[in-house]
Amino acid sequence: KRPVAGGVKPRPYVMLIPGGSAHRLDKRWPPEKFCDLAALLYDRGFDIVIIGGPQESAIGRQIQQRVTKARDLTGRTDFASIAVMGAKAALVVGNDTGPLHLAAATGAPTIVLFSGASDPMLSAARDHVAVLQSPDLGDLDVSTVAQAANALAANP
Repeated sequence: KRPVAGGVKPRPYVMLIPGGSAHRLDKRWPPEKFCDLAALLYDRGFDIVIIGGPQESAIGRQIQQRVTKARDLTGRTDFASIAVMGAKAALVVGNDTGPLHLAAATGAPTIVLFSGASDPMLSAARDHVAVLQSPDLGDLDVSTVAQAANALAANP
């Protein structure tokens, strides 16, 4: 990374993808858990960037209310920008959804959250990807995801 004028080093960022298919709500980790994770990661030294479609704007705003300096880009990204941001992210965390898999394909360290509604053996990326699965994503603790984040993301 290049230094910024004035000698301030930019903070690395974590890209959160809290949305997913509107008709598959069982494949989503609860928004309040994304809020808690965002706060933990921000406090650890990461900036937070939230992406998703316009239908996820309420979730983006909810996360931004908790982490006021989070950048809510819901409804303002396309596949090309997701790929570019994913390639530069220190970490990507999200539900089992297309944008998450696109970001993972760029080589970004990634945590993908699977409910019992999908089989990660059939669709999860490999290598730099941690797969966390729970029959009901509401039961997946923030501490479990934070532990995986600590293992995958480089220290800021």
